[in-house]
Amino acid sequence: MHGKLIFNPGDAYHVEQRLWQGCPTILRTGHGTLFAGWYSGGTREPSLRNYNLLVRSRDGGLTWSEPLLVIESRRGEKLLAIDIQLWLDPAGRMWLFWTQRQLGIPFAQAEHLALWAIVCDEPEADVLRWSEPRFIAPGFLRCQPTVLADGRWLACAYDWTCDRYCYSESSDRGRTWLRRIGGEKIPTWFDETMILERNDGSLLMLARCRAGALAGSVSTDGGGTWSPGELTQITAPDSRFFLRRLRSGRVLLIKNDHARERIRMTALLSDDDGKTWSHSLLVDPGESSYPDAAEGPGGTIYLVHDRGRTTFREILCSRFTEADIIAGKLVDFDSYLCQIVSKAPARPRNPDAARLQAEEDRIMLRTYFE
Repeated sequence: MHGKLIFNPGDAYHVEQRLWQGCPTILRTGHGTLFAGWYSGGTREPSLRNYNLLVRSRDGGLTWSEPLLVIESRRGEKLLAIDIQLWLDPAGRMWLFWTQRQLGIPFAQAEHLALWAIVCDEPEADVLRWSEPRFIAPGFLRCQPTVLADGRWLACAYDWTCDRYCYSESSDRGRTWLRRIGGEKIPTWFDETMILERNDGSLLMLARCRAGALAGSVSTDGGGTWSPGELTQITAPDSRFFLRRLRSGRVLLIKNDHARERIRMTALLSDDDGKTWSHSLLVDPGESSYPDAAEGPGGTIYLVHDRGRTTFREILCSRFTEADIIAGKLVDFDSYLCQIVSKAPARPRNPDAARLQAEEDRIMLRTYFE
């Protein structure tokens, strides 16, 4: 069973109905259309009223549609829709992944989390047509897959119940996925990871960690074996980050540039395959988290992140270039930082209903980690 897919969402999912929102993701098609998705619903995360939503921009991120698609929790079945992740595969198909949690399955069993996906072959179409939902793997995905030089796809859907970094691998363009086990993890609840294939063919896995820096693990045999996780010199709080090789050959890293707090969202570039990060651009100095990015032509980067999921309740989009990062400031005429994609209202439209929802959410939260 999977979350409820709503292909014609109405007013109930518009921004004025939301009490919080966060954890965004972004995709850019080959012709320049942007899609973004994020997580909302209920009074908090997690909630059995949570849902994921998908929106579209055809003007470079300056304006965005109302939700085109919603994936909703199933309250009666205690199936919780958690997070959404977008990805454009090498064939130009749009993948929409989401993670769901089945309450009632013990937290210690890996099957309590499941990764599902739908695929759109023609993301430029006015009306999007999607494949049937398909189960991908156990685990929790919050990052874009990595495509290796040999054609394999690696999707870092992590596993709370395992003491090693876990991911899934496909050698047939996403038709089937095999579960893979990485190196020993540095203990953390949310070991979100991303993989970089380095120029020497080795694989570098960076991982979220609670120790004030990102953890790192390396494979020199294509993922057959991995080194135990070790702390890197990359300062970061316990939060998601983004890692990707750009078409120029440089490596892009986007993270909070602070050891403990989710502040100072910063884009960094490496000219030496991730050994050093010699260029940086401060994108958002304040409260911020969960960056996701997509590359456009000419070194253009589109970034989304959230700002204050329950305080500011903002989803933000930035457009900047490699030249901007190298300069440490915006030098490209079309660049911009922290354009508001969506901002939820400060107060609920129906305070009494919100109080009832909040009590229901508190009761549900007590059972979430059982």
